[in-house]
Amino acid sequence: MSALEDAIHLLRRTPLSTLLFHWIGSAPFTLGVLLFWNDITQFRPSNAACVADSLALAALLAWMNCWRAAFAGRLRAQLSAQLDGSPAAPAGVWRMAGCQSLLGASKLIVMPLALLMVFPLAQTVAFYRYASVLACRADLSFRQVIAQASKLAGIEKAQSWVVLAAIAFLQLIVTLNVASAIAILPQLARMLTGYESVFSRGGLSYVENPLFAMTAVVVGWMALDPYIQAVYCVMYFRRESLQSGEDLRAALRGLRLAAPAAAALSCVFAGFARAADAVAPEPLRQSIQQTMQGHEYDWRLPAETAAQSKPSWLVSMVDRAFHGLAWAMQQAGHALTNLLRWIFGKLTIEDAPGAAPAHALSWGIYLAIGVILVLAGLLVVRILRARRKKPRVATVAVAAPVRLEDENVTPDRLPEDQWIEMAEACLREQDYLLALRAFYLANLAWLGRREWIAIHAGKTNREYEGDLRRRARAFAEARGLFSQNIAAFERAWYGLHEVAADDVETFRERNGRIKTLLAQPEAVAA
Repeated sequence: MSALEDAIHLLRRTPLSTLLFHWIGSAPFTLGVLLFWNDITQFRPSNAACVADSLALAALLAWMNCWRAAFAGRLRAQLSAQLDGSPAAPAGVWRMAGCQSLLGASKLIVMPLALLMVFPLAQTVAFYRYASVLACRADLSFRQVIAQASKLAGIEKAQSWVVLAAIAFLQLIVTLNVASAIAILPQLARMLTGYESVFSRGGLSYVENPLFAMTAVVVGWMALDPYIQAVYCVMYFRRESLQSGEDLRAALRGLRLAAPAAAALSCVFAGFARAADAVAPEPLRQSIQQTMQGHEYDWRLPAETAAQSKPSWLVSMVDRAFHGLAWAMQQAGHALTNLLRWIFGKLTIEDAPGAAPAHALSWGIYLAIGVILVLAGLLVVRILRARRKKPRVATVAVAAPVRLEDENVTPDRLPEDQWIEMAEACLREQDYLLALRAFYLANLAWLGRREWIAIHAGKTNREYEGDLRRRARAFAEARGLFSQNIAAFERAWYGLHEVAADDVETFRERNGRIKTLLAQPEAVAA
């Protein structure tokens, strides 16, 4: 379900110019559908008029599909951190128009068949949505668009069903909200402004008109369709990135603004590069292979194994989802009918038909409406100003200095050589307690880098001792020296034991002996 959330964040970052690509195509098609529906339900048009209207609707459908593809292409370009996703050359525009016209025509036949057979419905919807995204790519032919969209639609079929069910539920909610708003609007205008219209005098009669239901459906679709396309754009981008690594390239494009920051980071971490060069390639490869055998990396196993072992789970889930959806639609229809009857029952007209209302609103209501409109205008101005602000170049956060007196400091804050430098500075200042702690943190940092222990902020010294006991079973002397260091550190740090220069030197010698023992070839192989 993360694709639904990511689509919301994507639309929030989308500029108004990109949303206009969708509305330019969907608004004329919506008006054409309403006019055609009104003609065939209210009048008896001739055969010639029906043919002309059908041709006009076909042209508007192709127009809408082309603009939707351009909208999807710009969303994909936004996900890829590119500037433009629409075809630049006229040849690309004509190719996209031809591709979308053919796919839009086939959709009128394939989608009803998918609804009848049910099971390929989610993959069919995903195929046409992915084809809209791919249509703007100038490097793909029509056959390649169909082949790649079919391949992507066949990945993670269970996720496609979950997304389709969530979108169908959202479409139902939006349609019911639009129907309620259209039904209440005439009576609400009459209550607030005192304006009497044919719709407010008609009561529930215009709600029963077939044009009312079609208006609610198409307006709800036009409002939600950008979000639906954004959801499938996010899913397409994720599935494409599994093979092409486009998400990594998008992240690298975003780093171009932080080039000065990258230069500063390279200077800060130059010490880390010297430490990394000291590691031999073969022991590092063996250590990586040993680590990847742990249970924490079991997520790398293919997820299709569990789904294939229980083939009936998907069938039962789909059946339950459709039964639940049908029951929810039936209950929502009953609730909406009861709500409209209750509202229009309360809003009875006491005046004679066609007469003006007895009185309008008081001046207080008009004042409240004016305040609301002013606040709404200020909110719109603020949003527009926020959109015009240029993105700021990311700055490098300066690392906070490490204080040895801090109880919460962890060994992974600095590499071993920097801890040793801090210990040497404390020795020069004759602060032996802090020097002892610095040498202890240096030892932990070395053990953590060699993966003899797992460093964590919540671990105690005894837990580090347990890690070394498990991972260095064959090196009893090293484990004993590490236990002596822990005991000496705890006596000094927690037990207020007086520390002398000889104690620090003994502690340092034990650190060197531990490194010598554990750095042997048989220790690396273990």
